[in-house]
Amino acid sequence: MKVAIYARVSTSGQELEQQIRACREFCQYKKFDSIQEFTDIGSGAKYSRPGLEKLKAAARLKKYSGIVVFRLDRLGRKMMDSIMLIDELSRKGVEVYSVHEGLDPSTATGRLHKHLILAFAEYERDAISESTKQRLAALKASGKILGRKPLSKAKIRKVLELNAEGKTYRQIRELAKVSLGKISEILVGGTNV
Repeated sequence: MKVAIYARVSTSGQELEQQIRACREFCQYKKFDSIQEFTDIGSGAKYSRPGLEKLKAAARLKKYSGIVVFRLDRLGRKMMDSIMLIDELSRKGVEVYSVHEGLDPSTATGRLHKHLILAFAEYERDAISESTKQRLAALKASGKILGRKPLSKAKIRKVLELNAEGKTYRQIRELAKVSLGKISEILVGGTNV
């Protein structure tokens, strides 16, 4: 199986080599063909990083079927960003392997681990949604005028079309001029046109 390695450090004073070496050893152990290595130096809080963007572009071209990282937080400091990326890549047939967390979707335990990560993310989204609905209902009951205009059917269709074309959430946001929250609501929540 062809995989890419992704490593990231926060500052130029830190070493990428330790992460890369551990990922190479993991690839050797799993008998993966490591075809490319992508690196970034910068904060994981920034979703758009040059190495990560190149990695995602290569994934869209199906140059490999797996990504190996030393730790999931190398993909992004915010857990939801990492989870959204894992989900996005998985839908494109690219699995994420993490050396440190033992995330290995080729094993039953690894698949369970991945599903648990995604299930907790879905639970968190649902819990936030329920809480928000309850707060909004209470505000509405008290006579407050709420909310923004709902998205037009044309905007919803545009998001669905861009997703079907394989665009990332960030690309959809830029092209459709829709927030990431609304994109997630449409794609995960199943907003109807």
